[in-house]
Amino acid sequence: MNTSREHGPGGHAISGSTRVVGVCGQGIGYTLSPAMHNAAFRHCGLDYVYVTFEIATSGVRQAVEGIRGLGLAGVNVTKPLKTDVLPYLDEVSEEARRIGSINTIVNHGGRLAGTSTDGAGLLRALGEKGVSVAGSRLLILGAGGAARAACAMARGQGAASITIAARNAERARETASVGDAEAITLSPSDLGAAFRGADLVINAIPLDLPLEAGWFAAGQFVYDTRYDQAETGLMRCARSRGAETSNGTGMLLFQGAASFEIWTGRAAPVEVMRSALEEQLRCRTDREETACCDT
Repeated sequence: MNTSREHGPGGHAISGSTRVVGVCGQGIGYTLSPAMHNAAFRHCGLDYVYVTFEIATSGVRQAVEGIRGLGLAGVNVTKPLKTDVLPYLDEVSEEARRIGSINTIVNHGGRLAGTSTDGAGLLRALGEKGVSVAGSRLLILGAGGAARAACAMARGQGAASITIAARNAERARETASVGDAEAITLSPSDLGAAFRGADLVINAIPLDLPLEAGWFAAGQFVYDTRYDQAETGLMRCARSRGAETSNGTGMLLFQGAASFEIWTGRAAPVEVMRSALEEQLRCRTDREETACCDT
């Protein structure tokens, strides 16, 4: 009998019975999810491994069939595929169907079920920062899956008002309909007024936007769902005028913990996952600083 074991990400021992999960998306080499999940699997003694899958938009159907055909335990789904995968699933949770977006698929013996843990993850991340969504005047930047989940969550939590700002006017309106929100463009006039009228700003656009410091003020909280940088341009601009800010590591952590529990049926070791994220972010920051010093 061959009992040899290869070692996967982070020293995880791979065997013939190892269950595979991962994340599907485009341009996701920056993701910290493998480190977070593989640390959790090791801690819990689970024979799972988490990897990345780069998927072209034209290959979404084949990718979903691959989950089924290869017997993957499940996957996360990230930009820009959170809505594209919906038609190819066997089941979609009520919330995910309502917002038109999923970020988690679980494979039940060849039957694929999709749900979204983004909204719950964001809510928990904001709560950890002491931020209440109830009664807030909320501005959401973006119209993709994360923005849809944020919009639905905000409406469910009783936000006083919600505004969706996006480049594509039609997509902005579609996302706004998820939470009875107002849709605006990213024109400076529209965006400036929306920033000034917001208590809470949630950014779900993966690129830097042209901003004006005068749009921000003390008393605002700006949550950038990006975690590819410890402090994004949006955060720096907001902080310069006294606003409080956070990047998206908390949302990544809590939505990931919820996905872990869906796949494994086990309570997620949240602090283990948090430590793995923090370590990876420290390593990334050190590499970036070294690269800057070398140029």
